[in-house]
Order: sequence, then structure tokens, then C-alpha cells
Amino acid sequence: MVWTFLMLTPLLVWSRQVKNPSKPEINNSIDATLDLIGEPFLCLTNGSVLGTYTAGGEDGDVYEWTLTDIATGNILDYKENGQLETYKYVYTQEGTYNVNLKIRRGSTPNYFEDNLEVKVQQGPELALRPDYLLCADSPVLLTALDPDTTPVEEYTIIWRSFNNEGDTVELGRGNEFLATSAGYHLVELYQTLPNGTESCTVNGATYVGPPVDFQFEKSSEQICEGNSISITTDTPLSGEWFIQKQAAGAKTSLGQGFEINLTTAELSGPGIYEVTFRTASPGFPDCPSERKTTFEYMESPEVNALVLTDPDDCGSSNGALQVTAVSELDALMIPEIGISQTSISAGDTFTFPNLQAQVYTLLAVKNGCETTELIQVKAVNPSTPLTPAILREDETCAATGVVEGNVAVDFGAPISNGTYRILSPRSGEIKSGTIPNSGELDIPLSSGQYLLEMIVDGCSYPIETLSIAKQPEVEFTVPETLNICETYVLTPETDQNLRFTLTFPDLSTLEVNAGGSFTLTEEGPYSITAVDRNGASGLCAKKVDFDATFSSSISFEPVLRVEECFDPIKYEAVIEGISPEEASIRWLNDQGEIVGRNAAFYPSKIGFYSLLVQPLRSGFCPVTPVEFEVKSPITLVPMGLEASKICPDPGYAWVSLTTDEEEVAHTEWVFYDQNNNRTELTDFDDTFEIEAANPGTYEAITYNSLGCEIGRNYILVEESMLLTPPSLAESYAICSKENTMAPINPGDFAGYQWYFGDQLVSTNNTYKPNQVGDYTLVVTTEDGCELSGSFRTYDACNFSVVYPNAMELGNPNKDFRVLVSEGVTDAELFVMNRQGALIHYERTDEVALETPILNWDGKTSGKEVPTGTYLVVVVLRNPTYGFEEKMTGTLLVLD
Repeated sequence: MVWTFLMLTPLLVWSRQVKNPSKPEINNSIDATLDLIGEPFLCLTNGSVLGTYTAGGEDGDVYEWTLTDIATGNILDYKENGQLETYKYVYTQEGTYNVNLKIRRGSTPNYFEDNLEVKVQQGPELALRPDYLLCADSPVLLTALDPDTTPVEEYTIIWRSFNNEGDTVELGRGNEFLATSAGYHLVELYQTLPNGTESCTVNGATYVGPPVDFQFEKSSEQICEGNSISITTDTPLSGEWFIQKQAAGAKTSLGQGFEINLTTAELSGPGIYEVTFRTASPGFPDCPSERKTTFEYMESPEVNALVLTDPDDCGSSNGALQVTAVSELDALMIPEIGISQTSISAGDTFTFPNLQAQVYTLLAVKNGCETTELIQVKAVNPSTPLTPAILREDETCAATGVVEGNVAVDFGAPISNGTYRILSPRSGEIKSGTIPNSGELDIPLSSGQYLLEMIVDGCSYPIETLSIAKQPEVEFTVPETLNICETYVLTPETDQNLRFTLTFPDLSTLEVNAGGSFTLTEEGPYSITAVDRNGASGLCAKKVDFDATFSSSISFEPVLRVEECFDPIKYEAVIEGISPEEASIRWLNDQGEIVGRNAAFYPSKIGFYSLLVQPLRSGFCPVTPVEFEVKSPITLVPMGLEASKICPDPGYAWVSLTTDEEEVAHTEWVFYDQNNNRTELTDFDDTFEIEAANPGTYEAITYNSLGCEIGRNYILVEESMLLTPPSLAESYAICSKENTMAPINPGDFAGYQWYFGDQLVSTNNTYKPNQVGDYTLVVTTEDGCELSGSFRTYDACNFSVVYPNAMELGNPNKDFRVLVSEGVTDAELFVMNRQGALIHYERTDEVALETPILNWDGKTSGKEVPTGTYLVVVVLRNPTYGFEEKMTGTLLVLD
């Protein structure tokens, strides 16, 4: 099935949820049974359809999915991922496809393999938009399928919505549905195959609602006779109000305003009433926002009262009263005599004797509604000691409103023990007190009908009927409370010619005429007074107090939120200053059309959108929509792995990962030995290059910032077998005079680094040293291993020679000998007498370092030579460097 308003095409969706982005969890719920399961028949809807396939398996298994178009043989998708036990692919073309699954367990590449053939055919294209504006009372036609492009008759189409409990309820069937109420509307459609099974099931959803968000605030859900109800909106909006009694009567306008107050006297009897509020919005001037609410005018309980007997005089208590319940009653009360009866059936009759002359309040209660009836029990002989004078004054006007009326009573003489009560036909007793001993009494009363009861010294005076005329006042409405978002423009709502005076929290004032506005920028208590500009109308002024709270401009931004790896794209409106429940949220496409109204938004396609948030309860704030671009998510990154071989020095190999590092937030490495034992290399987390000390298979896994896997690859690491070090002698000679020495050739390697001390002097494969000292050669094998050797050099052309200038015959410790430094390969000795005759000659090509050569004991032809001075000539040679040195000296031979 497809939820068209949730799926963004074309996307690959993976199934694992990661709670900790820095260290994703392994899903331990995978079924160990290996089996490729998926729907073999799919239908394209709105250009795509999601195919879902599961494989089973165990933790650590690596899944390789290949999707092939059978007709062309082209591979459309290839994914290898350890998390991909559930694979999802969005098809966008009709055809027959093959889903191939291979599972690698450890380093066994094809532990399991299976194929599934999938046929994709063209399905219905939903014509349903994500959002519809509900303008005033004009219904909205919702269409599931375009009849011009889709055979509607082949589909079963069901419309549903949510009830108050959150359950779905069916609204109707058919391709079209006329929506008259705000809220989510769901549609389900499917084809029925000959075998009775459903095919090509598609689910869609849309929201139907007015441009402006507001809800009703009511003083009550039910009212009783004589009571009133107040209805306003949770956002300070001015608009037109309508009322209609359900099942009867026409829809009647109640005028413009921020709120309405209705009394039962203004209604046409008990029943359910529907109240409609309609207002315009600046962003959608041609689409009024309208909502409806209901309240119930409850039936009042009914009783009949009959005075059976009047008392003889003002002080007697022989009167009697009979009460009959016309309807069932929950309670019946007469507070003056302490009567309270419950659970009374219709027709029940009660008699109450021993009554004196006065007013009795009969209270009947049913289903929370109370009926008040005033029963006057009068004396047969009403004579009283005094006859009070009663003066009535109606309501009058004052500077800021209506002044109550008044009733003045004057007995004309002092009295004692006097009491009075004022009773209203709707409410019973509303005022009571003691009459001053002076006999004079003033009672303030607002407009209405009343009964005045007075008892002096136990004698009930005749009951007086009073009427206080109402003084009309000007009419206007303003919000009782409001929130200022930077500024609030208040326009009092009225249809009269008034002048308004607004008193600010700092007690400063400002006046405007009807139709004008006040700009509010401060929180605190306000009051507004209106007077009629036509002074001859007789209308009193009216004053209304209200409070304003202040909040600075709210801030908001759309933030990409994905709760599960590779779920459909979801944005969330992050709002500072108010909660989402206190805000009007609008997601708009690049055409300015509403496509979402909740804090969470699932775009149906990539592109540009904007977010607009307005605080409720404060009207429209001067906010600017925040634009953003929805881009296709990165679901896979390249995973290039390179590895050297394990070398003796440093004893490990390097494994390097090349990928899109900007998209990678976390990396993991796993090692498989030659027996497929798996080890997590947690020390190398979040690195792109690791040291591999053991031969085996190394696997790299990458995750994005949400903790979702976006790449996986592995590589084999082996020990190097090319471990022959460079071929070097312990030392090499150089010639400071003319270096004709052949270059040193250490053998064949991939790289060379010749160092004199710590200085790199060459990277060639051969090298001819030209300085005396210590050298190091580092070579790199074809496996990348580094091997090294060292040697020293000496100057063979700058040698030294030592021989004595005297010797003792017969003393082997003091014979003649020659010591030469390194570099001499040939040596000759000539000894001649004074006459120039050669008496001794010796030649050697075995010249050892620091070992005497050319030793002579002073004998010639076996006989010692005479003592005296002789001429000595020493010749040193090195043919390799082409040099010969001759040194001449004298030798004293002693006995």
C-alpha cells in the first residue's frame, strides 16, 4: 500500500532505527531464517510505488541487493550493507524486475542467495491535493482520481475521517466527496481481482480547513432558562456571528464583534443551537475563515403551585400551599421553610401548611437546570400599623456607564425589628437586610422586575411589585484578553457612531472615532470607554476593562528531523517563545499554497518551501516566512579502501578509507580472521585510516549524522613475503682526489631513500657516496614494506703511513715496519746504503688495516747489515683509484 502524502520519490528507505548517532545499535530482532520475501505485484501511483523486501538473517550478516530490469538486463540498483535486512526501492517505471539477494556471513561471500521476480504495472494517479481551503460555508469537493485519465469504475473508493476519540469513521464511497467540515480526510482505493483479493491498494490523506486557525471558547456547553452564554475565539478576531436552531429556523446574523453574549430570552425555546463565526484574513481575502460550534438550551423543570389557604392577618401562620410536579424533578426546594425533596416523579403533589404571609421561593431542579417561581401568600386582613411610602428611580447615565436604579422606602416613623428581601422572578432572593430603625431605606437595583417583602415586628407588610426601567447604552466589543506580539492593532467593533477613549497602563489616553484603531505596544491593564457622538440618542457611555500580555517577536525555523534511518523526509517547526499548541503553523509551497498545518511536515516532493508561524491569541504578528529547500537525502557514499601489506617494521599494515567525509559523521571498523571470527575494532572508531596488525579481512562502515549506515566495504590484508633486505657492504671507500668508485647497487626494490646521517641525499636505485661518514638506506618493497641497512665510508685517497727512522739489529720488537691507513692495496719497500746500492726490497698486496707490513729485521742475504744510516723508499698504491705515493726517508741501524 502507498501513503501518497508521506512518500518522497525516488528514495531508498532502510529499515533500522538508530537511537544513538555516535554508536548505532544492532537490530537484534532479525529472524535467523533466511528467506527472500516481498510483494511480486505492484502498481505505480503518482509516478512511483514502494517495494519492500526482507531477508532474515543474523547479526553481523552483510546483505547485497541487486535490482535488475529483466527486459534490458540493466542493473538499476545495487546495495551492500550490513543493516539492509529490509530493502526498499521506489519503482518509477512499469516492467518486470528481478530482485537478487546475496548474504555474506563473516568473510564467506555467498552464504545465501535467492531471487524474486516483481511485476510493476501502472496504477491509479491520485488527484487529491495535500491541503484544501474551506471558505466560509462553501463545501469543498474532494476528488480521489481524475476520471479523464483513470477508469474510476474499476476501483472501490472509501472516504474516512477521525472522530473525537481518534478512530477512523467512514464518510462515504465514490470518487468524489463533498467536505463540509475541517479536519483530516482519508481515502482508500483498490481493485478487486477475480479471485476476490484486493490489488493496487492506495491510501491518501488531505487536510480541509480555513485559512485562519482559531477555536471557540464558551462559558458553558448547556444553558438553562433565564441564563446566558458567552462565546468568543481563542484568537482575538473580529468577524460576523450567526445563530441557527438545529432542525428548525433560519440562519440569523448576530452582527460583527469579538464575542457574543446570548440570553435564553433571545432564543426560540429549548433545543440545540449552532453558532457560526466568520472572519477574513489578510493572506486570503477571498476565502473567509469559518467555524461552527453548538450549545444546548436545556428544557426547564415544570411545577404548578396553588395557594390553598391565605393566613388570617399579617402575623398569623395558618396559610397553606400545594405544589404539583408537572415533569420529573431531581429536587424540589423551598428555602424559606427548609423544604428539600429529591427524586420526584411527574404528578407528585405536596402540601405545605402553617404558612405566614410572605413570598415563598419554589426551586425545581432537573438535569442541572433550575426553575424559580415566587409564590405570594397574602394575608386575608392585610392591615398594618404603618403605610410606608415607596419611591422608585430608573437607571440613569454617568460619564463611564449606566448608574443603577433605586428603591427608597420611608415608613414615616421610627420602627424596630424590621427586615426586607428583594426577590427576582428568575433568581429568587437577590438582596436582603435589616430596615434601619429610622424607617428609611434605600435599595440600589439594576433594571428588571422585582418583589419587595418587608416584615416589621413579625407582621408581614403587603408585597410590593417593583419595576426598574433599563437605560440603554452604546454597544461595542473588544477582546477581554489579548497578547501583544511587538504591536497589536485594536479596532473596537461597533455599528454605532461612537467615540472611543483608550486608557493605557501608564494612564495616558487616546481617542478615535468608530472605525479607527489603537496601536498597543505595552502589557498591562487597559480600559476603553465609548460615548455616542450623537448626544441626543439617550445612549449611556460604556466602559470595558481588559488585560494585555506582551511577548517579543517569536522565532521559528524548519528543522530536518528523521526519526528512523532513511524514513521519508520530515521537517519540524521549531518555535521559540510559544508552544506549538499556541501557534498557527503554515507550510507553503513555492506557489504560496498551504501544504501543511502541523508542527511536523512531510514534503511530497523536493523543491522550495516556506514556513510561517503566527501566535494564536494575538492576531497577526509581523513575521517573515522562512524559506528552505528540500533536497534528496544522501543514502550512499563511495567507499574506497586501500591497504598495504603487513611488514616486519613497524609490524602492521595501513588500511585507508576514501569517502565523502562531509557526509560521514561516524565510522566503524570490523576484523575477520582466517576462521571468520568477527572482532569490532572500537579503538579505530571515527577514523579513516587504521593500523592492521593481523592478516585477515578488514571492513569499514560509515554512518551519517542521524546514525544511519550510508556505506560499507571490506579489503583483505596479507603479510608481506618480500623481506630480503638491501645488499650492502659494511663500508665503502671514496677518493677525495678523484672519486672513480662505482655506485652502490643494493638490489631491486620499489623505492629507495639514501640518508647521510639524518639528511635524505638520494632516492635513486643506486648511489655513489661523496662524503666520509655513516649512511642509512631505507628501501620500499613492492608490498609497501620498508627495509633498511647501513654502511660507512672512508677516504681511500687521503691515507696516512708510519714507519721508524731507527732500528736495533737482533731485536724483533724494534725492527723496521710500516703501518698504513685504510685505502692502500699495494706497498713496496726499498732500502739502499750510502753508495746507493739496493740492499733490501719487498712488495706486498696484502695490506691490512692497522697491521704492520713490510717488516725488515736488518739482514740481507742472511747477514746483518753494518750499523749506520741507510736510505728508505716506501711506495704505496691503490689501482682502483689510480693513485701512487712514494715516500723517502733515512733509517739508522743500531747494534
